[in-house]
Amino acid sequence: MFRKTMQVFLVLVVLCSFGNASAAYAQDPNGDSVPTAYLPVVVSGVSATESAVTTIEISAAEQEAALAYMTRERIASAEAMEMQQATVPTAAEAAAMAAEAKAAPLGAPQFAKPGRAALNADQVAAAAYAADWAQSALTAEQEAALEAGLEAEAQAAAAAPDAVDGTSQIYTSYIANWVSAMQTQYPHKWVGRLTFSTPSGTSYCSATVLGGNNIVTAAHCLYDTPSRNAWYTNRVFTPAYRNGSAPYGSFAASTCTILTVYVNKSGAYNIASWAPFDIGVCTMGRNSANQTINTAVGWAGSAWDYGYTRHVFNMGYPLRNNGGTLLSWAGAYLRLCSAETFNYSTNVRGMGCNWGGGISGGPWFDHRTLASPTAYGTDGYWPGRVSGYVTSVNSGGFVGVPNIYGARFTNTNFRPLCDVRGC
Repeated sequence: MFRKTMQVFLVLVVLCSFGNASAAYAQDPNGDSVPTAYLPVVVSGVSATESAVTTIEISAAEQEAALAYMTRERIASAEAMEMQQATVPTAAEAAAMAAEAKAAPLGAPQFAKPGRAALNADQVAAAAYAADWAQSALTAEQEAALEAGLEAEAQAAAAAPDAVDGTSQIYTSYIANWVSAMQTQYPHKWVGRLTFSTPSGTSYCSATVLGGNNIVTAAHCLYDTPSRNAWYTNRVFTPAYRNGSAPYGSFAASTCTILTVYVNKSGAYNIASWAPFDIGVCTMGRNSANQTINTAVGWAGSAWDYGYTRHVFNMGYPLRNNGGTLLSWAGAYLRLCSAETFNYSTNVRGMGCNWGGGISGGPWFDHRTLASPTAYGTDGYWPGRVSGYVTSVNSGGFVGVPNIYGARFTNTNFRPLCDVRGC
């Protein structure tokens, strides 16, 4: 069980080629789950306090119990974790925050490439979860129509104009896996529902598979701050979820890591001061078919230290819209917003989007070719291909305002988590 007394370990740091620090974490010798704080030295002006992380390890018995508890029925009926809501700043306050962010250095852009599942992964999963795969069966004519539709969607997305600074409250939204075959297509198969237990019942957020058998989500989907200062339990991730079906089964978290600065937050949620640190990474165990999550579905790419204005595709499983109204087919399908992001405050991006509770932790996939950041190409988000780089996750918004805000992934907020978790 989680102990409230944190053990802090000073870690010697070795610089890697990207200028990041290597890391270590420890487990209590008695086998209990102990959060450990990662304290790197200052590297290239990085604050050691902001780069510290807190980790919890989940025993094999707890993982088995989580998978047994999170039945298909519980996953389908889980309530969405509500989006964190903030007070709308004045125009002067918003302008001052954006100006401060624009003046701050961005760092050198870096990225980690996406990857494919194992060659026989779908066959193994289809045998283990036959009922789920039956919903995705297509005729040859349907497959041809799907291929044409994927290409048309990708071309339309590539032709979308870029705004110079991004535009608040401007977006396009739709259901990404309404057609059953889209459920197991790249990059949609990497996104799923993260279901967990809270003191008031079963809840869920959205999350995305990364390398190293990890998922990335929002910290507020893993840790209850500031009401209890405790981890949620029974964390189970279901990739490619669609209307109750789980073609790759579910995976229980074995270890989760968040930034210590987020653990130490108190008071009311504030986008400018909370969102930059609202990121969490969990290493996952195997599904009931004995597949690792990377073997089963592959993994998304990730990118950090890119600029504030990007063309992104924001995905997740919202239960409500940004005004709090229950959606049709609430939480059942993967929904998407496409928009240009804008500079909100230091290390915080905003983007137009009308989705609300349930989309917390969902990915912002960059559509540009990262090797040539001003162009478009096939390694950015492209439906039907192994493509897409996660550059943020959904953190919060303002009631009634069709925008969502999230961290700009950087060497100081996202990378310390992956340095520990190996993503």
